[in-house]
Amino acid sequence: MSLTKKDRQGLLMIGAAVLALGAIVAAKVVMGEKPRAGDDGCVGAVATSTVIVLDHSETLTRQTRDEIIARALAHVERAPANERVTVFKVSEVSKKQLEPAFSRCKPARQGNRMVEDTRGLEKTYQAKFHAPLTSVLEGSPSNGKESPVAQAILDVSLSQYLRTSKNSLLVFSDLLEHTPKFSMYQCGDPQKAIGHFRESRRGAMERPKFRETAVYLHIIPRQDIARSTLKCRDHVWAWFFGDNEGGYATTETDYLPGG
Repeated sequence: MSLTKKDRQGLLMIGAAVLALGAIVAAKVVMGEKPRAGDDGCVGAVATSTVIVLDHSETLTRQTRDEIIARALAHVERAPANERVTVFKVSEVSKKQLEPAFSRCKPARQGNRMVEDTRGLEKTYQAKFHAPLTSVLEGSPSNGKESPVAQAILDVSLSQYLRTSKNSLLVFSDLLEHTPKFSMYQCGDPQKAIGHFRESRRGAMERPKFRETAVYLHIIPRQDIARSTLKCRDHVWAWFFGDNEGGYATTETDYLPGG
């Protein structure tokens, strides 16, 4: 019995469906079962990390805040999937209560359409990573009595968050350290500033020791600051970030808009 044209078309459609299903099954077998993400969104061992330090000890202009958010998100956008991104907010309570305001691994946004729900990947990225990260970055700082930026960076350098094989540290601050033990506002001699800072850290680590860490200092502009204070600031921080080993190690400085 000969098959009609309609029958042959039907058989071809069935055959194509079977082949497509077989291809999907084969792809899943080849790719294997992917490990599941943990509660922090991280899959397996984390190889790279980004730490963002926000100085929230003084208020900011709108243009400064907007640029901080833009620069931080642009950096994260370039980061690979499964990189841990952690945000710390520095204020006068940071000396005793420094904990992440956000810490999650960046989810994958793209995948194999044959075996993955690509729309679901993007939805997860937005809901569990991008939206909460942006919310934290948009938080408004307020004036405080102290600005323990150096201590916060020292504490972060000793934590798990900068211990991967490739690290990035983004600092958004005026870098004007101000605590009862050491204040750049009271500094008159840049050559003596490092000694005074080291004395204020006596009994604790004096400066951080980084490895494979790219440091990006985004300086919040402050006007009406004494020239001697600015010289002390630049002198101390050049020394402070002077111990950084590895091929990925670098320190870059850039000013933010505003005043």
